[in-house]
Parts: sequence; C-alpha cells; structure tokens
Amino acid sequence: MGTNMKMLWCRSLVVTFLALFLNGASQSQTLTELTGCASQTPPFVLMKAGVGSTGYSVDYFRGVAKSLGRTAVIRELPWARCLRDVAAGSVDIAVDAYEDAERRTKFLYSVPYYTLTPQVFFRSKPVGKFQLAKSAAELAAHSGCGIHEYTYEHYGLDAKRLDRGAKSDKQMIKMLLAGRCDYAVEELEYIIGGRKSAKDWPDESLLQSFRPDWAKAPQLHYLIGRTHPDGQKLQSAINLAIEGMEKSGEANVLRAAYFSDVNPNQNMP
Repeated sequence: MGTNMKMLWCRSLVVTFLALFLNGASQSQTLTELTGCASQTPPFVLMKAGVGSTGYSVDYFRGVAKSLGRTAVIRELPWARCLRDVAAGSVDIAVDAYEDAERRTKFLYSVPYYTLTPQVFFRSKPVGKFQLAKSAAELAAHSGCGIHEYTYEHYGLDAKRLDRGAKSDKQMIKMLLAGRCDYAVEELEYIIGGRKSAKDWPDESLLQSFRPDWAKAPQLHYLIGRTHPDGQKLQSAINLAIEGMEKSGEANVLRAAYFSDVNPNQNMP
C-alpha cells in the first residue's frame, strides 16, 4: 500500500471513529432528557421566549424528571400541535392533559398530579338571559363557548356543540362578553392565572360565575404516545415519581406556592 493510500485509509478511520463517537454522545445526551410540551396556561405553565420557565406544572415536571435522573426540557406549543408531536413520538410527554376517552386510544395516561375547580361563567346582563343551570342538560340548552381542541366531558357537555373558536381563555372571555355565547366553561385556576399574568385581560365586571354541582373536577395528567418505544416503562416510572413527590410533601409545597389564593366560591353571584 502506498504512502498516500495509507494516509487516506487512516483519515477514513479517524472520520468514522469521530462520527460514531459523536453519534453515541448525542444519543447519550438525548436519553438524559425528558422532553415535554405544553401550551401557555398560567399559573400552571408560564413560558418565556418559547422555553419553559415557571409555573406549577413546569416545576412539577422538573421534579418528576429529576426523580428519573433526567433533565426536563419543555417547549411551548399550541395544544393541538403538542398532542400531534407526542402521538408521533417526537416529544416524550404532553403536560396538563384532561381525562378523555378518545385520547386514551392514542395515549398512555399518568396518575393525576392536580385536581381543578370547574366553573361556569355568564353575563349578569341582560337579566334573565341566562338561568343558573342545575344540570348539564339545562346548561346545554344555551349556547356555550370553549377553547379549540379542549375536552369538556367533565362538564357533561359535547365539545362539538360549543363555539370553540377561541385559542385562549382571554379570547373565550372576550367572546362571552361580546355575546357570541350565553356561557363559557373553564376551571377557576386558569381564569385566576389569566387575570394575574395577562396585561390586557378583559374587564369581567359584567360577568358572574358558579361552580356546577354536577361537573366532575378534572385532574391533570401527563400523556405518553402509545407508539413511544418505552411508553409503558416511562409511564410506570413517572407514576412512581409522582407518588414520591406526593409522599415527600414536595407537591404540597408547590401547591401552596401557586394556589394559596384560589377560592372555589370566588365570583359567586
């Protein structure tokens, strides 16, 4: 073998070795991360420049990842896009998902890590336009507003019959104030979070709300795509991590920090 051929052969070996080394390092780095996605939903998720910064669910997610010996990496995405990416396996976890029978066909659910407070909002004027509903059937007799891709099974409502043109709570409240619907349904924690974080949150002085007795208080879960190669193992590990955070008191510390001022009777008519 000539000198030039030897040099080319050696260079080829070096390049191949470096490629294998870098690929292995990349895979090792990826395996140390627990990736998640969520939409902007204060006080659960508050994002800055597209990177998860703070919020109850962000901090809880970091605690879970730490328990698994991994680093939490969470991205802000529209909820529909987040679900698609998790279903496709490009992201490990969808953060803050509600119970939904259809979703269970595509996703594995974690045990819950927060229970929310159902609420129905309506305009106080004109008087008599909206009667305080005593059942889901009575509520469904009126026109309702919701948010795109959200589920409302826990209210006993068919999401398809709601005007879900809004992409955020702020837009939904504006739709209600504009008279596009008779009522809007959302958990109290999200509305309080919007009031605190949005600079241009709409004036709610003409609105009232009540807690529907028939509604099931929704719980927050992590979702894992059923096609995830380690989906069931990851589900079991996350469930154990949540159990550990609850038993240690770490979860209670987070709840006290973010929800000490949540009053289920707030805004009662």
